[in-house]
Parts: sequence; C-alpha cells; structure tokens
Amino acid sequence: MRKDGRRIYCSGVMTAIDTEGFRGYAKIARDLTDRKSTESRQANRLELERRVRARAVSANRQKDEFFAVLSHELKNPLNLIHVKAEMLTRAPELREIPLVRDATDVILRSVVGQAKIIDDLLDLSRARTGKLALHVSSVDVSAILRTVVDASASDAAASGVAIVLSGADNRVQIQADPFRLEQVFWNIIRNALKFTPVGGRVDVTVFHEDGFVCVQVKDTGQGIAPDFLPRVFDMFSQGHTGPAREHGGLGIGLSLVNQLVEMHGGQIQAKSDGVGQGATFSVRLPEIASSFPAEHTRPEVDGSTLKDLRILLVDDSADALDALRALLEMEGAIVRAELSGKAALAAVAETRFDVILSDIGMPGMSGYELIAELRQLPQTATTAAIALTGFGREKDVVEALQAGFDAHIGKPVSLAALIAAIERSRSVRGDS
Repeated sequence: MRKDGRRIYCSGVMTAIDTEGFRGYAKIARDLTDRKSTESRQANRLELERRVRARAVSANRQKDEFFAVLSHELKNPLNLIHVKAEMLTRAPELREIPLVRDATDVILRSVVGQAKIIDDLLDLSRARTGKLALHVSSVDVSAILRTVVDASASDAAASGVAIVLSGADNRVQIQADPFRLEQVFWNIIRNALKFTPVGGRVDVTVFHEDGFVCVQVKDTGQGIAPDFLPRVFDMFSQGHTGPAREHGGLGIGLSLVNQLVEMHGGQIQAKSDGVGQGATFSVRLPEIASSFPAEHTRPEVDGSTLKDLRILLVDDSADALDALRALLEMEGAIVRAELSGKAALAAVAETRFDVILSDIGMPGMSGYELIAELRQLPQTATTAAIALTGFGREKDVVEALQAGFDAHIGKPVSLAALIAAIERSRSVRGDS
C-alpha cells in the first residue's frame, strides 16, 4: 500500500541478511500495477471475444433452425397446392378442358418456383457459413443442361421467348455435384428468361476452352446497367428495386450461383453492354480427361406402379393428408391415412402395408420416432418407408436415412418423384 492508501501490485525478491551489527531481510519490490492493468484489460477483451463468438455461433445455429422451420411451414401449404393441382391434371372429367389444363400448368410451375426460392435461401445461408457440402461424382454437363432447358421450355414458350441449346450433343464430363450443378444452370437460365421480353431469345452454349468446360447463357433481355454490373452477384441485389421494379424475387439466385461455382473451383462472369443490350453469363468449370461408361437412361414411371399397393400415409395436417390420399387413390393405391404416429402404430397392428409414407415434423411422436418404433416390429421391420417433409437440409436427409427411412422427399411432393422413390425403395427391400 502506498502512502496515499492506494493498493498496488508488486513483484520482488526478499534476501536474508546476517552481518555484524544487522540481522534481517532486504526486500526489493517492483511496481507492476500498469502491467497488471494491461493484462486485466487483455483478459477482459479475450473473455468478451469468447462471449461474442459464442453468441455468434448460437445465433447461426438459431438462424439455421429458423430457416429449417420456415422451410417446413412454407412448404406444407405449397405441397397441398401442388397435390391438388396434380389431382386436377389426372381427373378424367377435367384434364382435357383447356382452361383447367392451362391453370394447373401455371399452378404447378409457380409452386416449383416458390419451392426453389425457399431452397435457394436455405442453401445460400449454409454456403456462406461453410455448412454446405458437395457430393462430387462424374457428371455429364450436357445431360444436365438438356434437363434444365427442357424443363424451362414451357415457361419460355408461355413468355414468348425462344430458348436454344447448342454444343450439348456430346457428353461433356467433369467432377461435380450433379444436384448443385443443376441448381447453378437452373438459376442462370431462369434468370435470363425472366428478364427477356416477348420475342426475345436465350442461347445456352457449352464448349471447351483452355482446360475448362464453359457454359454460356446469352439473352436479348433488358441488360445490366454499368454501375450495377460489379454488384450483380451480391446477396439480395437486384438491378431495379423499390415498388416500381418489374420483376419479383429475392435477389439470392445469382449470389448462390456464385458461391456454388466457386465451391467447384470454377469462375462465373457477367457481361452486358448496358440497359436494353442483353446480358451474357459465363461459367467455367475445371475439365477432366477420362473415359466413362455409357449413359444409362432411367426407365419411365407411371401410375401403374401404385395399382393395388397398400400404403400407410401419416401426416398431422388433415388437408394435406386428404389431398395426397385422394391423389394416390386416383392412381389405384389402397391408402390408409392417419394423423399421428400413435394412430399409425395402431394401423400396422391391424393391417399389413407395402409402403409407409410419413411426415417428419409431427406433434406427440415425430416421424423419426415413428420409424424407430416401426423398425422394431416384425411386420414393418423391412417395409419400404419414405419420409415426406418440408425439412430439406442435408442433415435432415441424413437423419431420415439413419432413423430407418429408405428415402427422403422434400415438399412439395411430385407424384412422379414419389413413384420413382417407391420403386427404388421397394426394389432395395426386395419387394416386387
């Protein structure tokens, strides 16, 4: 303690002294108050950084969970709309009526478009936080482009826009994640169609250049202003904002495309001579030179797959349950629908089923808990089971398979995709 009463931090050495005339100790002390204050400030700063980091990790986790729940809640009504529209396309008394056919086509395209916006938002969040993983395999870029262009042809025709694919007659093989690559081309091509007016044209070309596979999407649309061009891949950026903007969307598609292309070791570039001069998006992906087996085409599936198939359908949404049951019954399936996991367990005690289709997010007993119980029962231990859910994260797919499901289908559920999943699951299980 100093003379003024203030306490200080000291460090020193005490030495024993034993000489003629004096016996005792000598103490040399150094004032370390300033150093201690600095150390204390550093410790406080480190502790604050740890707390901030912990809050950031927690916030990211909560955001991820929020987006997952948001996806589930948004996709449930989309699924209901999609199923009802598919019912109209298959009703004999309605499907030949031009007005009904046109209306259902628009509804189905709109539902798929909204679902892709939700998926893009989730994927962009995961990509920016390093949680998006690629599942790389040998991929034919030409085949993916043909799929995307064919799927976009009806929208292009409805908008009065010509879409032309060139250079995709031969296989163009690279190492990539096929699902993510399709996502890249889907966003770029749909973006070009959205901003191209009636009478315009979108050209999609694939070619080789300096060890890269290049895909170029060129349109005759509204173009990109020079001041916006450097920000075209920024998140939530759009060329025209505010109430007067002509086109919808969240401005996340191109940002996600940029992230996915970079994750594949490629580059993407946007060019435009200005407003009204069209735009060109070029994707360059590393090329590999190797020989690959001939491409196998997947057999067509039709509703006969479901004829006389005994299906247990489980979903806590009564509207979704009734709609999907009606659609499956229109295809000849024998369906028992239950609103809860407990009711489903009671159903399997009474009846033997060929396929189990279950939602995941249900109160009381989740789909994971239900499948765990079903796999313990002799009558359902090997029954083909498919998860139908609005939770579409990669971890959700993995958890569904680990829990005991044979496949995972995200909502909105396409009947063709469901039939294909049923065929695959029953084939793996050895059912005919």
